[in-house]
Amino acid sequence: MISRLRNFIHNSSNQIDERILAITAILLVALAISYAAPAAQNFGKSQSAFPATTCPAKLGDGTSTAFLPKSKTAVRHVAKKSLKFYNSQGSTENILSSALLIDSNPGTSFAINTSANGLGSVICDSGSPDQWFVGGSGGLTSKAQLDIINSGLSPAVVEITGYSSKTVIPKVTVTVKANSDRTVFLDALVPGEDSVVLHVVTRSGRVTSFLFDQRRKGLAALGSDFVNSQAEPQRKLVIPTLMRSSNGNVSSTLRILVPGNLDANVKLTINSGDGAFTPLGFDGRTVPHGKVLDIPLADLTSTTPMSIIIDSDQPVVASALTRLTGGDFAWATPVAPLNTVALNFTGLSPQLVFTGTDINVGITWKNLNGKKLRTRVTGSDIAFWSPGKGGIKSVTFTADVKKPVYAGVILRTSSGRIAYLPLSAGAALEKSTLPLVDVHTLSR
Repeated sequence: MISRLRNFIHNSSNQIDERILAITAILLVALAISYAAPAAQNFGKSQSAFPATTCPAKLGDGTSTAFLPKSKTAVRHVAKKSLKFYNSQGSTENILSSALLIDSNPGTSFAINTSANGLGSVICDSGSPDQWFVGGSGGLTSKAQLDIINSGLSPAVVEITGYSSKTVIPKVTVTVKANSDRTVFLDALVPGEDSVVLHVVTRSGRVTSFLFDQRRKGLAALGSDFVNSQAEPQRKLVIPTLMRSSNGNVSSTLRILVPGNLDANVKLTINSGDGAFTPLGFDGRTVPHGKVLDIPLADLTSTTPMSIIIDSDQPVVASALTRLTGGDFAWATPVAPLNTVALNFTGLSPQLVFTGTDINVGITWKNLNGKKLRTRVTGSDIAFWSPGKGGIKSVTFTADVKKPVYAGVILRTSSGRIAYLPLSAGAALEKSTLPLVDVHTLSR
């Protein structure tokens, strides 16, 4: 009897020990999971959105109009007391004084300034911390001005470095109040200089800058245009649009700057409907660094619009100036490869120029009657498209990013005014990750 009792106690104690060990093991595993699970369960949710874009204020003595992606687009004027957006009545919006802020949307907006004997166009931009403006003048006939727009709710600090045909101009720091803009005249930055390049760097704030070039001699208007900004200096630049000059009434000038510390060896290639060629003296031309160089493109004749391809062994910035005899002028700037761009021309009839080794661009548009049409532009080196005299409402261009194509718009009026518009998106899709945590795993 006693031996049976001893065996029972022994077996019971073994079972109790095993249960304790099992419970301890379970607790240890649960404790480990409670510490590891939050790290393991953390994950992010991707969010994509287009940033708001800004159109310049009314500059000079002309009238300004913003061409919006569609009717009922949410907009507000910078420098107004109210920060609320309102819906536009139509697909265009008059800019009476202050700059226009356009709420997030996938379309591209642009602005047109019509002044005495001048026409200017510019892509409304979401802003960049680093902008280059290759154009304008600080000479006696110049009324050029840099419009610095701070659409944010805190003060902004901007640094402006000017380049002339002789040297680098000392840096100027400008502070712009929240929700306002500030105008700086070029003849104050680079007085007396006809050849100008500006490098505008935003140190703080949400800033978009625009350069408006207007010329006058006494009471006579000599034309006007916007100088569209370009990104950082590159070794290859493509300027897709340049007016044909077969009648002798058009003259062109290339403006180029090597901002680095070494001189550049530069080659130019001109594409036109008459063929591709390199102008005399541009097959390996040396361009000194740190000085703005204006090079006349003499004897540059063509029966069609042209494009310019710049190849350099050093990073450069450049643009091309077109002058009409006794009339307007226009600045043509480099563009990035075309992807997908949607615009609303609201009745205008633009001429499109495409350049690339393998051009294949799909175009979908609506005419003034609202009829939807499609076409495809193909070719090599250069190709052209125009909707005809009837004009168009909205249009979307789509290209294969694997086969780079560069595109630009030529706008002309019956009175002889001219403007170039780079075919590029005003804002790129921005992606952000929102961190999410499963609260059920938080056990401590």
